[in-house]
Parts: sequence; C-alpha cells; structure tokens
Amino acid sequence: MGDFAGGITTRLANNFVAVFLAQFVGLLAAAVLLVASGEPAPGSEALLWGAAGGVSGAFGLGSFYLALSRGTMGLVAPLAALLAAAWPAAFALLTGGGAGPLALLGMAVALLSIVLISMPDRRLGSPVLPTYHGSRGQEWLLILGAALGFGGFFLFVDASHEAGGAVWWPLLMVKLAGVASVVVAALVLAPLGRFPGIRLGSAALLVGCVAGFGDLGGNLFFVLASGQGELAVVIVLTSLYPVMTAILARLFLHERLSPLRLAGVGLAISGVVLISLPS
Repeated sequence: MGDFAGGITTRLANNFVAVFLAQFVGLLAAAVLLVASGEPAPGSEALLWGAAGGVSGAFGLGSFYLALSRGTMGLVAPLAALLAAAWPAAFALLTGGGAGPLALLGMAVALLSIVLISMPDRRLGSPVLPTYHGSRGQEWLLILGAALGFGGFFLFVDASHEAGGAVWWPLLMVKLAGVASVVVAALVLAPLGRFPGIRLGSAALLVGCVAGFGDLGGNLFFVLASGQGELAVVIVLTSLYPVMTAILARLFLHERLSPLRLAGVGLAISGVVLISLPS
C-alpha cells in the first residue's frame, strides 16, 4: 500500500516531495512510538548501522517512486523487488548459514512468482519493461537503484539489530537519516537547477501521508521479522510486496493482470506456505 501511494504522490507532486513526505511522516510516527515504548538507547554501532540503512533506503525509495510514477506499476515493482531480494538474500545465505530444504524451496517459488508477475503478456501487448519518458538505460538505472537501495537497507538494518538495536531506535535512525538524505540532495541539486518546484496540493499531502505510514509499517515488520528467523527468508518474504502493488494498480489504475501474472500471485502464496512449514 505504501509503495502504491508513493508512486501516486510522485505523480501528483514530484519525487522529492513524495520521498520527503514518506520519510518525515515515518520519522514523526517513529519518534512518538519510541517515546511511548520507553525503549532504552542502544550503543553507537547500532545507531550508525540504522542511519546507513536510512540513507540506503531513501536512495532506493527515491529511485523506486520515480520509476513507479513514470512506468507501469505492475511491472516496475516486481522487477525492483526481484533484484532487491536476490542479492542480499544470497549474501545472507553465504555469510549466515543455510535455511532448511522447505524454506529454500519456498524462497525459490517466491522468487519465481516475482519473475512471473514481471513477465510481459505479448497477447495483450504489454512491454517487457514499463513505458518510460526517457532512454531504456535511464529506466534500468532507476530499477537497479531501487534494488541496490532496498537491498542495502535490509542488510544495514539487520546489522543494527544484531548490534543491539531493538525496534524503535533503529527505525528512528532510519527515518532521521532518510529525511536528512532528502534535504542534502535538495541542497546539492537546487544550485544546479535540477531541483523541481514544490507542488503540494491537499491530495498529494494526504496520499503522501499514507505512503509514509505504509513505509514505516513495512520497515517495522522487517525489523521484527529479522529477529525471528533466517535473514534470507525474511528478505524474500519482505520482497513479495509487488503482489499487493500489482493488485492495487489493477483496481485503481486499471492496469491489466494477465493469466501469467495471476499465476505469479498464486505461486507467491504457495512460496509463503512452504516457508512457513516446519523443516
């Protein structure tokens, strides 16, 4: 839901407004929840890893929102998610020990589901990549930027958790660093004439707040899940968000879901079931 709302906010306003709103709303909510929880502050190492996750996540979110706003959501989201899941999950398996056979099978099925959701339907005339107002190279750079940013977020936030960060302090640092990253980017780009004018109507503000709460919720559930199981499994499960993005794009934007993509949704559910079974 948060990613879908972020893409819509970028269309209503611009990319900087969408990312800033998502990070700022998440920062305010995380600060309130941290105070309410009374969670003690961790050491500096956990805070620094959380900040690194925030910078990486903001970079990925900016690339992702821009790609969503200019392309077909039902294709951009799965492509970015597949790449964002593959490389950190492989890294986690190589450095943190292997998962059980059923979990590995479930991960393979879940990744395959993302591939199917990303596949073109030539009968319907769908492109291999979403329509984009620019070069094909720019299109891939945005998708790769999102994958690198999200993948780095997974690894950095898990490192913060391992260094003693519980829940709310790592999330606060993620959001604080995210807001700072957007501000720094604006200060750098404004003198170069590449910072777009601020356009913030009531619709963009409302949808941007939805994006912020959705993004914080996704971050929160990842932090909670990463402490409960294998990191590679958690990353793959987290990266199934394109299923919901594709469904919302179909319902609200009338983007077509071909039988192939519907089969991908079914495989995603099967992958989750396999991962959930005891090894």
